[in-house]
Amino acid sequence: MIANGNVNGIDTAYFNRNEISTGILENLKADLGIEENDFVFIFVGRLVRDKGINELIDAFSNLNLNLNLKLKLLLVGPLEAELDPLLPQTLQEIATNPNIISVGFQKDVRPYFLLSDTLVFPSYREGFPNVVLQSLALQVPAIVTDINGSNEIITHGKNGLIVPPKNASELQKAMERLLTDRALRESLRAYSQQSILRFEQKLVWEALLAEYQMIDGD
Repeated sequence: MIANGNVNGIDTAYFNRNEISTGILENLKADLGIEENDFVFIFVGRLVRDKGINELIDAFSNLNLNLNLKLKLLLVGPLEAELDPLLPQTLQEIATNPNIISVGFQKDVRPYFLLSDTLVFPSYREGFPNVVLQSLALQVPAIVTDINGSNEIITHGKNGLIVPPKNASELQKAMERLLTDRALRESLRAYSQQSILRFEQKLVWEALLAEYQMIDGD
């Protein structure tokens, strides 16, 4: 395994909170209808079954019912209706719940992360998810499922939380925990950026170059 397992690494200079102006964030917040005291969960990726979207929508909807707090769920990514479709009730909830904001594919996801408090990435399977690296680089802690890739980036209780895949109930508990435990949330945030420095793009490129040079030398 080369450079901790990531193919291309994370450009921490690009995925940096200081790269996006306050004005851009304020305008985007107003456009999306996100208010000052909203707690925002974010998902970034394709809206398909294998990404755990059915469980995510179920968990978020129950949070809305059970907690007297201002919540938003921001979905950033394309809906793929044919290859791996979502359940009809999931699609209905996305379409009708005013606290779920679906913005489709976005070339630059950084402003959306910066409007958010927690990434929720309940995928069933991954290679090595760049979305989780991007989130931590931008100091947004993550809730992920216990699958290859995600569980190599997230250390439970250090820079995020890990839950079983395909389990809406456990996902809801983790979301509620970060929603209500500010001290834990701030602790995860404080460590998030530092925790992914081993995946810095320059280090990955240097390790790949060294591997090619070793092969060429043989």
